[in-house]
Amino acid sequence: MTATQPHSTRDHFHDFDLDSPEFNDDFVEVIDDLVQHCPVARSNVGHGYYVVNRQEDVRTVGQNWETFSSAEGFQPNRPEGMPFMYPEESDPPYHNRWRSALNGYFSPRAVRSYEGSIREHANHLIDQFVERGECDFVADFAATLPGRVFFSSYMGVPLDDLPPLIKAIDDALFGPLEGRAQGWGTALGYINAYLEGRLEEEPRGDFVDAVLKGVELDSGEPCPWQHKVSVVTDLLAGGLGTTTYLLAGMTYHLATHPADRARLAADPALHDKAIEEFVRVYAPVVALGRTVKEEVEVGGHTFKKGDWVMLNYAAACRDPRAYENPKTVDIDRDLPVNAAFGFGPHRCIGSHLARIEGKVVMQELLRRIPDFSLKPDAEITYTTGLTRAMNNLPLVFEPRRRESAL
Repeated sequence: MTATQPHSTRDHFHDFDLDSPEFNDDFVEVIDDLVQHCPVARSNVGHGYYVVNRQEDVRTVGQNWETFSSAEGFQPNRPEGMPFMYPEESDPPYHNRWRSALNGYFSPRAVRSYEGSIREHANHLIDQFVERGECDFVADFAATLPGRVFFSSYMGVPLDDLPPLIKAIDDALFGPLEGRAQGWGTALGYINAYLEGRLEEEPRGDFVDAVLKGVELDSGEPCPWQHKVSVVTDLLAGGLGTTTYLLAGMTYHLATHPADRARLAADPALHDKAIEEFVRVYAPVVALGRTVKEEVEVGGHTFKKGDWVMLNYAAACRDPRAYENPKTVDIDRDLPVNAAFGFGPHRCIGSHLARIEGKVVMQELLRRIPDFSLKPDAEITYTTGLTRAMNNLPLVFEPRRRESAL
């Protein structure tokens, strides 16, 4: 395979590294090159892994859980001491029992009931900077809103507890490899203490009570306490580590494309399509791993038992075989499927929550500060690993009055 490589001299086809500066700096160019010219890339980092890039192949791997197992984890070269995240790092039927127990709390009807609260949180955060006429949208809004929503809607814990937990999960997802296990440990410790406290309370009939009830292992025995702690931590981390990038990416596009911003402000009928397109273009989960259980061919490559395979969702979202003009952000696009949420039994349980958060935030930004734009000479930086993060997003706008009393 040959193709024009991005700016760096790294051979991403044969020497790929999810955590490399070259991948981070040339992210869009690399994933476009991979999906167009390299069905299966190879990484030599640590024990090595493969990267499946085309949407059809990503779908095949994601749906075939019996051959491509999640039970050995989603992170290649797993740091020593990193705990397993359930139910993400498990296979059916155990995985499916957890999903059945929790799906109702993340259904379209369930998340619609949180819309008013999400709107209040969005306006509270906007009020913290609306009079200044400028903000760093990531630090001042996007990094905080998903946690506030999860804390208030699903856990009912003090919002003052959120900042150190955000830092712990940021360390777990984006920090140096040697410190990621510690980040997970801090987050798990907080959730463990919270769940222990809930055991002493009367049941509320909520999401946490469903987790505390638990499900059976495949052996028929009750699942261990550690799994319950992991489930809540996994869902919280998923919301913080993914929705933040969606909100930042969406706002970056609106700040730099005033025509789209004006159309969306004038026509609410476009909002659902636009959010779906922003999810596709700013796919927060770059890639997650599977372990091959038996020899199989995908994308023209024969995988052997024990091989590690990464599903490149970010590349699948930009596959020209699946989407017309995939490099273009088209707020009128009809998406038959959104690869950003994955395929198969592990398709994102929080997809409806992410959509409604994105939609509410877009509506409130367009209502409260419709003239926002990127600060002149702003330099946007990113951090890339299993997920993608925008580190900063300086915006400027006409100062306006506060209005929220949350």
